[in-house]
Amino acid sequence: MKTEKIRYIPHNYQPLHVDPDLGVEVHGAEVNGKWYAIAYSGKRTKSDWHYSFKTKEKLDTTIAELVNGLKQSRELKARLKSERLQPHDVKIGEVFKCSWGYDQTNVDFFEVTSVNGSMVEVRPIAQMAEETGFMSGECAPQIGQYIGDSMRKKVSMSGGSPSIRIHSFANAYRMKPVAMVGDKPVFDTSYFSYYA
Repeated sequence: MKTEKIRYIPHNYQPLHVDPDLGVEVHGAEVNGKWYAIAYSGKRTKSDWHYSFKTKEKLDTTIAELVNGLKQSRELKARLKSERLQPHDVKIGEVFKCSWGYDQTNVDFFEVTSVNGSMVEVRPIAQMAEETGFMSGECAPQIGQYIGDSMRKKVSMSGGSPSIRIHSFANAYRMKPVAMVGDKPVFDTSYFSYYA
């Protein structure tokens, strides 16, 4: 049986500020001219803070900072969600780059092969790589040279730029060509590194 976690509130504390919309609860008490208070937000059972204050004004300021921070965070989340859901302008043939790794930089390139609403199909493509330093170098995508199967992905928008989630730990971002040779785009090189 799962035990229900409850918020710790000292027995002599009284509610000082409650905002159900933000999930804010601040409880406190004055003891010998000093204020003590504990604050919770959201659905957490771990307190945001549990402080002592020399004055009630300082306590009120700290509560206002908590409430304003939570409001700003909520507004930011709503704005980012709205941005992600904006229509994208991804076209067939465009290239996305995914750079990832721990203590090394892996680079994967993907070409858009199909667009259907907010979804796209991408295929991993080969890259031309040149070692320019010790266990590191520069690489560029090779359009049309597929090295894997198609993957269906949702396009997310952020700051007006599209991205697609390739792995749980890495996104791919659209590459802009630096030049056109005939009808073929030319892309800037990307840095990579590896271990032996």
